[in-house]
Amino acid sequence: MFTMSSKLKILYLIDFWKATGGTERHLSYLVTHLEKTRFQPHVVVFDYEPNSLVDQVRALGVEVLHMPVARYYTPNAFVKALELRRFIRARGIDIVQTFHYKADTYGALVARLSGVRHIVSSKRDAADYKNSFHLKLHHLAGALTDRYIAVSGVIADVIGRKEGVPADKFTVIHNGVDLGRYNQPSEADQAAAKVANGFAPDDFVIGMSANFRPEKDHQLLIDAFRELRREDPKARLLFVGGGPQYEQYKAWVEENGLADSIRLTGPVDDVRPFLHAVDVACLVPKINEGFSNSILEKMATGLPVIATDVGGNKEAIAEGVTGNIIAPRDGAALLDRLRRLRADRVLRARMSAAARKRAVELFSLPAMIRKHTDLYDSLSPQKGIAA
Repeated sequence: MFTMSSKLKILYLIDFWKATGGTERHLSYLVTHLEKTRFQPHVVVFDYEPNSLVDQVRALGVEVLHMPVARYYTPNAFVKALELRRFIRARGIDIVQTFHYKADTYGALVARLSGVRHIVSSKRDAADYKNSFHLKLHHLAGALTDRYIAVSGVIADVIGRKEGVPADKFTVIHNGVDLGRYNQPSEADQAAAKVANGFAPDDFVIGMSANFRPEKDHQLLIDAFRELRREDPKARLLFVGGGPQYEQYKAWVEENGLADSIRLTGPVDDVRPFLHAVDVACLVPKINEGFSNSILEKMATGLPVIATDVGGNKEAIAEGVTGNIIAPRDGAALLDRLRRLRADRVLRARMSAAARKRAVELFSLPAMIRKHTDLYDSLSPQKGIAA
């Protein structure tokens, strides 16, 4: 049992950790920056493939265990439930925090049956891909869950409606960006980064860092870029990331003779060398966004950002100040904003400075960690909910 003189033991349950996506980066930030004298984090992953983020987390002394659970209604899932129960009890876990569907339902049930006092569910997207059965299970799991962390106010509202979660169970905690890792490059550094990425120093580079998945709508940006390219031969497009549709888009770019103006990097562990080459950044999902780490990284780099009004994007970007918010699938609006920012260097510089300033003031990593710490403290026996 937790006492004020002992560390609070937190188990993070996550469905999958195969790459360095937004949720995975968020979790790595969280477990490695919690105050070590007060908290002892552990991670259990149901579906895992080796990757650099997990290597970094383990190198800092955080236990990350792969506990394969495929279908949660099979005999193997029952065996793994017993294994997870032993793990929880052996480590004296005080709080379980869940990420994604399987952790929210199967994981929460096992945790409660193992005697865990408090369960916290992290809601990081709008659940647009979940069917009525999934939402029903989430609704039932709500009886097991003490608190919900929503990554944005929009997500809190959406999940509250879809899963029947009372508003007073939600705490909104925006993602945080490690400001020490991201900086606004000088003109000379930007020119050098452009050359390193195969561009000319005076090219106008539009960048988007996001894995190639249907909801990210890379095609919308490509279509707008091709229109801009007809007017401006110095325009270039840089896509950073891998994902299930990466090879499809790479082949399409080559088949259409666009490899001289559109570059795809593939999966990368560090986006900074690529962001330094960018003049204007975009993120244009059509559904299922939460609160984008990618947008925060771009803002911390001092980039104006054009993003669609999906999830918490409008909570990150100050419209007309640090960038622009457009409607999903609105290619005409995207092209219009790109034209404006291409034509107005002063506007780009003003938005650049404002983006960095907003990231520093509102979305720092210490602020995100502090809000999680406050929530965990509220769940201690002295302050929290009755068992």
